[in-house]
Amino acid sequence: MSEKQVIQDNPQEHQEQELGDVTVSKEVVAIIAAQEAIKIKGVVGISSGYRSKSTNVLSRKDLAKGVEVWMKPGEAAITISIITAYEVGIFKVAEEVQRRVKDAVYAMTGLEVLKVNINVQGVKFKEETKKIRKEKKEKQEKQKETAK
Repeated sequence: MSEKQVIQDNPQEHQEQELGDVTVSKEVVAIIAAQEAIKIKGVVGISSGYRSKSTNVLSRKDLAKGVEVWMKPGEAAITISIITAYEVGIFKVAEEVQRRVKDAVYAMTGLEVLKVNINVQGVKFKEETKKIRKEKKEKQEKQKETAK
């Protein structure tokens, strides 16, 4: 499968002028999917999936590494490896991720999302979730200080 996807425009809409093709890379689709997934309550983070056999939460800049995208003309299939909070129902969280990722990718790229597979790689308990959030906040503050 190709690294970039050509989205075809409806030729009848623009008979007077051909504007050209729009291409969307797998990486862009992965970033959209990852950003949408982490917004959902109950998703602690995204892991790097089966490839690394690790359930570590990826940093914000590496989120797309936990998303696999398969593309063919006008279509995409997505697999996301997530870590959920114990306190929230895993199945409901997974369904919400599927729905919102599908809608976001379609809205931003026009690609029909055939399926969104969710791999729940781990579950974090309340204490672990608080610790992860605290570490993320400290990292962000440290990055802001070094950027000044």
